[in-house]
Amino acid sequence: MVPANLSDRMEDNRFKAASEVKNKNLPHHLKQLNDDEYFSEELLGLHPSESQHFAGIAQETFRLFEQATDKIISERGLSYLNIPPFFHSVIEKTWKNREENPFLYGRFDINGGLDGKEAKTIEFNADTCTSLPETIHWQDIQLKELGGNSTQFNSLFDDLKTCLTKIKSRFSFDDPFIVASSFGHKEDIINCNIVLDAGRDAGFNCYYCDLEQLTFSEDGIFYDVGGEYQPVDVWFKLIPWDWIFNEEPNLAKELIHIIEKKQCVILNPPYTAIWQNKKFLAYITQHFPNRVIAETYTDKSYLRGEYVQKPIYGRMGENIRVVSNMENETSGGDYETQEKVYQAYYPLLKDGENYYYQLGFFYTTQPSAINFRAQPSKIITDDCEFMSHYIITY
Repeated sequence: MVPANLSDRMEDNRFKAASEVKNKNLPHHLKQLNDDEYFSEELLGLHPSESQHFAGIAQETFRLFEQATDKIISERGLSYLNIPPFFHSVIEKTWKNREENPFLYGRFDINGGLDGKEAKTIEFNADTCTSLPETIHWQDIQLKELGGNSTQFNSLFDDLKTCLTKIKSRFSFDDPFIVASSFGHKEDIINCNIVLDAGRDAGFNCYYCDLEQLTFSEDGIFYDVGGEYQPVDVWFKLIPWDWIFNEEPNLAKELIHIIEKKQCVILNPPYTAIWQNKKFLAYITQHFPNRVIAETYTDKSYLRGEYVQKPIYGRMGENIRVVSNMENETSGGDYETQEKVYQAYYPLLKDGENYYYQLGFFYTTQPSAINFRAQPSKIITDDCEFMSHYIITY
């Protein structure tokens, strides 16, 4: 847990404590997450110029991802990312027809950026990004408890609704269905339900079911309601594309057919498998030198000083290794056998109690929201604490 009294240990007096929120007063989405002291009672302050600087980094990073995607697809270079050949065409087709295969949202993880530390994007959680309820609801609750004229950089829910409203406008019939699915883990279900809330506000009929409850066929995606099969018009999945095409190739091929026949809009679309792949960061470093993304390579000999070793499709901070002259830090996980990339290490924000802070920047069609995660480790994992932010007023 982040120590209670940080304001006298951090420069700029950035930390403010909000009033404690009783569990009974939380929205149902948050009640299920509010255990093990996951939510910090403090908020971290950003100056307006800092929040805009981070927004600019997110905007520039997204532009680089788009440019690099154009290049790697036009040069038929997807094999570089270890994506199986049978999945290349659907990535190419959905990228070239993004109007019908839109990107919904993702999150850039950014190191540094405050108190003189250089800010760098270290990865893009573009395929199966979570922490929606915390970012949308908990931050809003804490901001209200903080009182005064404080604001946040947070339009995420409205931006999700705008994206889904645009998708709904493409249907020629009333009451299309959006179905959200995951493997059934509690956190994933809660995140799916946030997307369904936005979908409901956008005019969709909404339904959640686990992946195993869906039926995939040559006629589309279906779910069972009282013994009748209902077609899915939009499918939001918290199921990684890399898991689908590597572990369930038959399912991947069914989804290719469904997408090509325009039987269902799938969020996020197949091209986000490129963005989720950390080897794509090495591709950007090689072909699009820039100042916003941490330099990443497939060969660690290109790096001097501290660096980070990462599996290309790793998630939740698993199987990370931070290498330095002083000491190394490592994390366990399920991705040890994956190919690795090597990334220059840019220091995380750090307080006087040796807690480290990483900024997350959600991106939809634009920069949409900021949050922070904190942990007494250079590697931010699923054991982190969530911290809200506020904009410092003068």
